[in-house]
Amino acid sequence: MLPWILLSLASARGLLARVIGLHWARIGGFDLVVPVAIAAVIWTTTPQLGEELAGVPFWAVWLVATAILVIAAQLWAGRPRRAAGGGALAGGGAAAGRHAPILGLILVIGIVVSWLLYDLWFWGQTIHLYDLNVYLGSASRWLSGGQPYLTAPLTAWPSDARSDFFLYPPPLLPVFAGLSRLPDGPVSVGWIALMMACAYKAYRFLGLSRAWSLALLAFPPVAIGFESGNIASLTFLLFAASIRSGGTLIVDCLFKVQSGLPALWLIRERRWRGVLAGVAAVTVIVLITLPLVGVDSWRAWFDGLGYRATSQANVPSLYGFSYARLLPGYVFTGISVVLVAVALLFRGRSGLAALGLASIFASPALWPHGFVFALPALLMLENGALLWLVLGVGAVGPNMWHLFAGGFIAVFAARRLPAGTLHPLAGTDGPWPDPRRLVLRSARR
Repeated sequence: MLPWILLSLASARGLLARVIGLHWARIGGFDLVVPVAIAAVIWTTTPQLGEELAGVPFWAVWLVATAILVIAAQLWAGRPRRAAGGGALAGGGAAAGRHAPILGLILVIGIVVSWLLYDLWFWGQTIHLYDLNVYLGSASRWLSGGQPYLTAPLTAWPSDARSDFFLYPPPLLPVFAGLSRLPDGPVSVGWIALMMACAYKAYRFLGLSRAWSLALLAFPPVAIGFESGNIASLTFLLFAASIRSGGTLIVDCLFKVQSGLPALWLIRERRWRGVLAGVAAVTVIVLITLPLVGVDSWRAWFDGLGYRATSQANVPSLYGFSYARLLPGYVFTGISVVLVAVALLFRGRSGLAALGLASIFASPALWPHGFVFALPALLMLENGALLWLVLGVGAVGPNMWHLFAGGFIAVFAARRLPAGTLHPLAGTDGPWPDPRRLVLRSARR
């Protein structure tokens, strides 16, 4: 019975891989997925088209900027070159112009431009660096002898960011307390620069080129994290770096509970050195900071998490995009456990990517920057146009759940190498590429 089940599962995964590979969606050499993706991105961007940027309609800026950049890419591709070089769009803008059909350029450039324009629009609509100011305000209170953590449930949002409460464990308090004593301007600029550097380095760990790593800094779930000053880019970097240094997954537990879920991958893969290194690092950090924060701060943190959970029932907007807002607690917990268990069925990079997805759903409070953990799974998609379709339609608001769904589909499908001129990882064996495989592919050329 078991061999039959395994054979059926492998067959189903192979069928799914063939379906989402979309080789069947071609007429001659024309890829039907590209125009469908363009139409879908325009459709999902429709609510934004009526907005204005410096008095100019969003749609007009989007259209003109995309046209200019597409023409520039074509001219760049046609310039005299000493050597061919590059293998695909993954190599940068020049490769895009040399190999990608014009519709493919319109799709990719149009999506990146829409991200940039949305980021600019969003930056003008909100209170900047709210999360950073929460960190600094609560740590400053602690430094002055006050309470950084909740001491009772909330019945409304705090009046301002500096009056809000810390959610992270006590070892981080001294860090932000020190920053709170520095001038706000340099701290804000330095913090945003640090988070952008963390996101860029995380993309590089995933195997993306420098050009794509820069372009994906505009991806709204990530850029919104920059705007709020959230620490998510650092936690994503620790997640992405875990292929090389598994202990970083343990260190991620110092930030949010759900960020620590991928640490189960170390046990699944029997990477005991990573477990020991991570536990040792966390233990050292806790012991070093314990004389500064005291045992009472740890007790206050645990109590504060409980008050926060109660506050969410009083102020539902504190849930963000989390399904914890819509589901009974036992149902939400049960689904989260099932998703983690399913993720642990996969081995290697697929298992790590799946646990990243599970951590998204398991978040009791979920904001846009949390969806960045779907990227490794999405990059496992074979078809580049399909990848951009998901990234385009899942960039904003509740549509970000498309990133989660698309990621799980990619993980469930049998592994197939990224292909086509539009895939950022074309020419590799997927996210966290194996250098040995790259050497073999180069040798065959």
